[in-house]
Amino acid sequence: MKILVTGASGFVGTHLCERLLKEGHDVFALVRTPKRFELKNNKLTVIQGDLDQPILHWVNGLPSDLDTCLHSAGLVHSYLEKEFFRVNAEGTGNLVNGLRTKFEKLHFVLVSSLAAAGPSLGSEKRTEMDIDFPVSMYGRSKKEAENILKKDAPSLWTQAIVRPPMVIGPRDSAVLDIFKMVQSGLVILPGKGSKEKCYSFVCVHDLVETLVLVCEKRKSSLFYSSNPQATTFDQLIKEIKKQLKKKWIFYIPLPLIFIRILTSILYFIYRLRPHPLRLTPDKYYELKAVNWTCSGKKSEEELGQVYNYDLERTIKVTLNDYKSRSWI
Repeated sequence: MKILVTGASGFVGTHLCERLLKEGHDVFALVRTPKRFELKNNKLTVIQGDLDQPILHWVNGLPSDLDTCLHSAGLVHSYLEKEFFRVNAEGTGNLVNGLRTKFEKLHFVLVSSLAAAGPSLGSEKRTEMDIDFPVSMYGRSKKEAENILKKDAPSLWTQAIVRPPMVIGPRDSAVLDIFKMVQSGLVILPGKGSKEKCYSFVCVHDLVETLVLVCEKRKSSLFYSSNPQATTFDQLIKEIKKQLKKKWIFYIPLPLIFIRILTSILYFIYRLRPHPLRLTPDKYYELKAVNWTCSGKKSEEELGQVYNYDLERTIKVTLNDYKSRSWI
């Protein structure tokens, strides 16, 4: 197949391109800066461009027989709500409208997030049938991206939405912060009961498997891509501790009100002088929730998905990659 991958130089995008090329597909990788995109393959075409403009001139360079668009580009961290919606929602709209001018038929797969649905309201894992209540700016912007796709996609397109929870895997700089915290021996607990807070996760390799299956089977539906095994924050920390061979760690409990004040201070500083710290005011609402879990059962039943990476194996491949890059 001929497949367009947006966000091809990102965490999920690079793994996705590697897998598609390995399976012999022709990949058209959309990147902002081709010089920074290290992947090389004779079936890979690198396209320089972005999704910031209503008219996407680079679309003219795509083959007329393009089969699929895998839209993995997006913004995960920001201090500004307008940036989330500009990149995640408006960017998706620009992409859909740009492609519809050239492709009457297309399979469009949007990589969304559990944040678009919000945390579980009770103790049960979220399913595709539940009502969405996003609690963060990020989540609302991803939900809006989903709505735009459903509204603006031509009737002859097939469209699928894949929502992963916490994604862990090689090259991820976000989860790296947790590894470094454990390595330091000082682990911050944001709010009462943080150790028992429950999270679904998926290894990036399993997420890519879900996306490839949705692509190859041309499914038109909503899927959660999530390992059947959920983890508490304490279990996650202890698994990282075990594999780092740390003999001890100290937990530092911080009240949520303190986290709220700290994020506000960091936001004020950001307005004066932008900085890369990830503890944004938006993150407070995600930290406040006690159950971020979802069920990947539908992906197993309808796609034949097999989740091969449990928590132990996921942490192992991630840590090995971090060490190979001297990140940790």
